Amino acid sequence: MKTIKIKKLKEAESPLHPNNIEEGFEKIGQIPDNYFRYPTVGERFWISLSWSTSGVQEIIDENTFKTYNSIYHWEIISLNPIG
Repeated sequence: MKTIKIKKLKEAESPLHPNNIEEGFEKIGQIPDNYFRYPTVGERFWISLSWSTSGVQEIIDENTFKTYNSIYHWEIISLNPIG
């Protein structure tokens, strides 16, 4: 299990859904290891089984990416082994 923290840094230029998530918004989620995927262009980034971003459009650096609507910073804040 991984605990993921994501924070919206700013709105993307020409977002599909303007102002849908406030800048500075933070979310923490837990996702099983077998469901975790690093941000990948063309895919949603899931931080739990019930919450994801819109599709990733660009990888800015290893912890920052751009979606259709926002620019996010993310990090793994803990690894929780099961068992």
